Amino acid sequence: MFTQRIFAQRKIAMHRFSKQILQSLPIIYSILFQTVFSQTETPEYYRENFLRYEDHIYRDEIKTVILQQEGTDGTIPLIELGSQARLQLQFDDLIPEQRQLYYSIEHCNADWTPSNVMKSRAIQGLQQDLIQNYRYSFNTRQQYLHYNLVFPNDNMKILISGNYLLKVYEDGDPENLVLTRRFMVYTTDAKVAARIKRPSTMELRDTHQEIDVLVDVSGVQITNAPAAVKLVIRQNNRWDNAIWLKPFSINNQSITYDYDDGRNCFPGGNEYRWVDIRSLRMQSDRVKNIIRDSTLVVIDLLNDPVRAFTNYRSLPEANGKFFIRNQDGSEPEVDADYTWVNFSLPFEAPTVNGNLFLFGSFSDWQFLKSYKPRYDFQNKAYTGHILLKQGIYNYSYIFQPSKGGSGDESYIEGSFFNTENDYQILFYNRQYTEVYDELIGISQVNSIRNQ
Repeated sequence: MFTQRIFAQRKIAMHRFSKQILQSLPIIYSILFQTVFSQTETPEYYRENFLRYEDHIYRDEIKTVILQQEGTDGTIPLIELGSQARLQLQFDDLIPEQRQLYYSIEHCNADWTPSNVMKSRAIQGLQQDLIQNYRYSFNTRQQYLHYNLVFPNDNMKILISGNYLLKVYEDGDPENLVLTRRFMVYTTDAKVAARIKRPSTMELRDTHQEIDVLVDVSGVQITNAPAAVKLVIRQNNRWDNAIWLKPFSINNQSITYDYDDGRNCFPGGNEYRWVDIRSLRMQSDRVKNIIRDSTLVVIDLLNDPVRAFTNYRSLPEANGKFFIRNQDGSEPEVDADYTWVNFSLPFEAPTVNGNLFLFGSFSDWQFLKSYKPRYDFQNKAYTGHILLKQGIYNYSYIFQPSKGGSGDESYIEGSFFNTENDYQILFYNRQYTEVYDELIGISQVNSIRNQ
């Protein structure tokens, strides 16, 4: 009798426990769902302040970021170690309120991952410093603060060659990022020579450009060259389509990169389109209309034609670069205004399996959402609406497949061997006892001048 009573009590207790569990399941499922969903929906990379080892702007109000050699417009951010050359960073903050913006520099490997070298070996001086040079815009509809930084400087000197990431952040907090920019510091220990020719592969001869490279390493101690050295070829300062090559042949004096199978070939593309908005009072050749009755001036451009099925035509351009200029003023850094620029590309139907982007140095050579034209079904055209500072801009239309990867300029622009392009060849070496890649040789060649 007593045993039956105990058994009955346990049965009742188990029933109550099971009921509580069932009542709690919706809460448990909800917590699990929210956790999984949040991890799936917002992975760390997509956080606004996630550090990217690339050219990136983390704030919508930051515009017109330029990093170049001091005193020379349009140059790539590349300086020789130990020289007097310096780099200049400029950018605008469209919220014209003074901020405490700091910067720091981090050494990276050839593939732009963080290197393991100690900071004190790479940088002499302060680990971070305040950007103190800024000016307010004047005589502009769009008010902004223009920041200016020149480095290396007395507070921060670079000690070794290689890739570097410049980080700008607010209030001395490296996680409160504003922008990041890549730059490189090189030595001339290795001598890099390159020439450009028609591709050896027949199907590429009319559309691509082949770059053959010879590196003189007679003055360099290299151990196990296939693993130690890395060669990168870039077209027009782009990283999205850079080619990484392994040595074709190696001896004590030189390393060659001379392939006949197309792996060292780039699509020639076409000459870049251009727009001149140096003046907001007078219309330049490509400007259709200037509207001045809004908060900011709006510029409508003439329609851009599709050039994929046309013959090559030589045009004066700057290989995708842009230059800040103001014909209506005298100090374009602070008196050039911002204007909305409307682009239009007539196209019979929207693309499938991919998207079009306006592309160039002004988009950081990236596929940015704000540079993605929308298809206008009524007018059968792709239209873009971009805020730009007065100046001269090169651009092209590029197609990116939905699966991602490098874009295809030939889809809209065509591709020709004759096109004028700049190429940068970067030669890295990792010494046997070291934990980082040194940039020990570079070359810069042009498809017209270096054939």
